[in-house]
Amino acid sequence: MAYIQTKEGIVLPAPAFGSGGITIATNVDGGRNESGNFIGQVVGDDKLKIECSFAYMEPVAFQNFLKIWDRKQGGKFVNEFVVFDPRINDFCTLRMYVGDRSGRPYLVNRITSRPTFWVDIKANLIEV
Repeated sequence: MAYIQTKEGIVLPAPAFGSGGITIATNVDGGRNESGNFIGQVVGDDKLKIECSFAYMEPVAFQNFLKIWDRKQGGKFVNEFVVFDPRINDFCTLRMYVGDRSGRPYLVNRITSRPTFWVDIKANLIEV
């Protein structure tokens, strides 16, 4: 099993060493009252966020990675991913959406003007 893959079996590359950070967010509908005391309550369940960075990808791999979420190419904004969840210390399937995706072209071919590789690729997966 891969560290992160779609339920359909599309395997994401392993995150770069030192990447793959996990954040668990608790949503709260509150603030502070006139005395400065917290008021409010937890709204819904905790949500898992995985911060992924990838050192590099070849152009086709980067294209396939982006297609997962590209609705014009059959992708979906929300997908089911099999991920490792530290809350249960095991793999599970979660519905997740993707935050901004980024990458930097590297070694651009002077003739075709196409990158040979993409580097510094980043994406966040956030539980719905």
